[in-house]
Amino acid sequence: MSNWKIRFSLYLNYFIFAILLNTVGIVIAQVIEDYNVSRMTAGSLEAFKDLSIMISSFLIASYVPKFGYKKSMMLGLMLVLSVSILIAAVTQYWVTPILYMVTGASFAIMKISVYSTVGLITKNQKDHTGLMNILEGTFMVGSLTGPLFFSVMIDISHWNQTYWIIAILTLLALALLFITDLDESSVHEKAEKSNFAEMFRLMKYSFVWVFIICAFLYVMIEQSIGTWLPTFDREIFNLSKAQSASFLSIYAGSIALSRFLAGYLSKKFSWLSIQTTFLISAFLLILFVLIASDGNAKVTFDYWYQAPYLAFILPLVGFFLGPVYPTICSIVLSKLDKVDHSSMTGLIIIFSALGGTSGSLIIGMISQNFNVHTAFFYPLLPISLLLLILRPYKILTDKHILPEQAN
Repeated sequence: MSNWKIRFSLYLNYFIFAILLNTVGIVIAQVIEDYNVSRMTAGSLEAFKDLSIMISSFLIASYVPKFGYKKSMMLGLMLVLSVSILIAAVTQYWVTPILYMVTGASFAIMKISVYSTVGLITKNQKDHTGLMNILEGTFMVGSLTGPLFFSVMIDISHWNQTYWIIAILTLLALALLFITDLDESSVHEKAEKSNFAEMFRLMKYSFVWVFIICAFLYVMIEQSIGTWLPTFDREIFNLSKAQSASFLSIYAGSIALSRFLAGYLSKKFSWLSIQTTFLISAFLLILFVLIASDGNAKVTFDYWYQAPYLAFILPLVGFFLGPVYPTICSIVLSKLDKVDHSSMTGLIIIFSALGGTSGSLIIGMISQNFNVHTAFFYPLLPISLLLLILRPYKILTDKHILPEQAN
């Protein structure tokens, strides 16, 4: 089993899905202009994506081991390849909901398979945590790259022609995965016994419940800041729409950088000490920016580099948040039997989606009733709760020993 080929394949798969999932806003803007659909209709594309991810994760997570991780990843890539060709060839609105329904379902299959494969190709918990951070860092790189692809194609052709690039990348990923061996023998025998109830069976473990709370809180923090950062920049720092969009890339880039760095640090230091240090830093950074900003910008400027220094500091909070999610996911997966990784990933996806939606809605409600400056004090609450829960999470996971580790 060629370890480097498998790892590179996982990176490429995640990179492709990051492009697809993080350019919904661009597509929404383009279909409103090109197809003359209402904002509500175009906005429903986000729901097509999110609901298909959640429903697919709930229904198929326990059955992926039976079908096989490699076969599942190939299926996800083939579905994305087909729908990318469809939207690139047909310039009508009806293909876009299909794109996001298929992409969402395919991502559920892919994430379950990728997370489960990590357990097969890593030797210990530190190696597992390192690979998870690099994978999630690669995902954030894809999030940065996608808008660049669309920007270039919009300038030289039409936005939907970007999907030819995605189709080519997907075809390459499919070919690489096809020629890559993956030994799944360690899960095949137990996989035959897996069924829909496996996801619920995992809920008997107290550390799984604590993890669910941690994952929910983390995604609430990351998504609420990421979703509303452009609005904060426009209203508080007086940035233009284009400038605020570019500053959002600093946020995504800082998350990616820290995850790559954490992949190295996780092999040298305790994961709890790393995450505690990073979360405290995130708390202090947000608090500093909110106290230092007066909540009402007066200065106007023409160029992004003339923006207030606080506008550059705030998105750097992503650097201190980035490693938390892949690390806590890695810990819970490392404490479960390999055949249970797919079911656990299903739970990860479902509660992550709920956390992200909740965070965005709460910030929206607070900013509507008060202002966005006041609303940005809210992430300090889930950051504090997460800090308090991480130590009990470590204690519970350290106590749990797999049967094969006990022998």
